[in-house]
Amino acid sequence: MMVNAVCIFCNKSSNCTAIEEEGYTARRCAQCGLIYVSPRPSLEQTRQLYMRQKARASVGTDMSGALSKRLHAKHNLGILKKYAKKGALLEIGTGAGYFLNEAKREGFDVCGIELNNVQADFIRRERGIPCEDSPLSRSSFGGKTFDVVYHCNVMSHFYDPLAEFKRINSKLRNKGVLIFQTGNVGDVSRKYYDMFTTFQLPDHLFLFGENTVKELLRRSGFECMEIRRYSILPELAIQRILKRITGHKGRRTNKGASNEAGHVHASASSCIGWCGKAIKNIYHRLSHLIRYRVGYVMPKRGRPQTAVYVARKVSE
Repeated sequence: MMVNAVCIFCNKSSNCTAIEEEGYTARRCAQCGLIYVSPRPSLEQTRQLYMRQKARASVGTDMSGALSKRLHAKHNLGILKKYAKKGALLEIGTGAGYFLNEAKREGFDVCGIELNNVQADFIRRERGIPCEDSPLSRSSFGGKTFDVVYHCNVMSHFYDPLAEFKRINSKLRNKGVLIFQTGNVGDVSRKYYDMFTTFQLPDHLFLFGENTVKELLRRSGFECMEIRRYSILPELAIQRILKRITGHKGRRTNKGASNEAGHVHASASSCIGWCGKAIKNIYHRLSHLIRYRVGYVMPKRGRPQTAVYVARKVSE
């Protein structure tokens, strides 16, 4: 059963089609520019679909490209430590726990939420980190509150981002820090759409731009402190070249060059699967350099990018 959706900010439906993919339509709100999927699966269907997909994902799959994930985690930790150097930290959507592991090494008291119970068990058993495999709620971790909440490339999956960000707010202590990374498809000029292998509909239910992210933060009780923007056009171009060289076609779901940061690395990494470990590590270091050095200084207006947002809970 499909249900109609409206803009979470303007509470109005839109007839403006932004993207059509896999039989789904993503519409752009005429007032605020938010892109959202409508009609879309019901909440229960979405949970069932998501859990089936997550159940198929293995820890081994998420452990691929380990160097890239560690470099990525260290980069975002470097941004976080400008605002919080220690304290209780919660990550939502941990994967195999690279960010949690790096944060733990830096002295944070870490916990995680990961709906894939295989990965959640791996984090508990192998990394020694508390991890729950149920959605965030006030009762998560026995009602514990946190100084920092972090998530990377998950907000487009939230069924109700506004409600989810309010739940995150409720789990943060006064003046706690929220740090997250996401893409900017809501701001991308249509001439760049062909650079994306997939927009991952309906896994991605919302596609944000910078203004709609700021509105989401404002309405959920946060003050935006900093935004770090990085162009991903060079990575998308490299991925295209690698696909031509290797003849790799890729999958249109969950592995393509999406708007969200980690998927570019995942897709390109699969293209060089025939290479040795040393060559892979060189590739991952170069990719990191291209994204966070070259991408930082490249023009970004209207172009695909990933951004790290840092926000603080408004004083109660």
